[in-house]
Amino acid sequence: MNTPLYDPLSPEPNQHLRAELRRELIARRQALPDLERRHAELAARLLQVLDALEPETLGAYCATRGEFDPLPTVTKWLAAHPECTLALPRVDETTRQMAFIAWKPGEPRRPGPYGIDEPAGETVIEPTTLLVPCVGFADVGLRLGYGGGYYDRYLAGREEVYTVGLSHACCELHQLDMQPHDQLMDLVLTEDGLYGLDALSLTLID
Repeated sequence: MNTPLYDPLSPEPNQHLRAELRRELIARRQALPDLERRHAELAARLLQVLDALEPETLGAYCATRGEFDPLPTVTKWLAAHPECTLALPRVDETTRQMAFIAWKPGEPRRPGPYGIDEPAGETVIEPTTLLVPCVGFADVGLRLGYGGGYYDRYLAGREEVYTVGLSHACCELHQLDMQPHDQLMDLVLTEDGLYGLDALSLTLID
């Protein structure tokens, strides 16, 4: 696969190249074999990470286009940790901003502007730990998203939020340009391991 050069100081990112890369990675993850096994392995690792982090407020997401769905795993973890408040994202197409709304498993959701479910409530929450979907990632914790910039804008100036990117091992990129607005993940979690700035600080039991 021809991927962009990894240049953290790149002043002029190639948007067309990133768009092509997104399409290729989405198709790749949608065609993965043994998806049930891979998701079970990723779910097990996510449970271990949540046990290690013990978040007070947790932001998750509603999966789309072959993403790993974290909500069944989060629901299982919350059953043993009722003190944690869960929130899901809601986006505003006009302002291009994203907010996290308190949500409990079983509560209603509604279709959002991009066809992704959103919580129907109104209570805004500021997550201390945030699960972030990744189309692709580099091992330093650099995330490739869908190009809308919602997560990057939300995380800008929120250094206190601990970010855990979720992706598939096949979507690791050995070369990826870093844009000025990109927010590095503290961790990136796949079915086969941990990546990112804090990867060496957590020891998971296989």
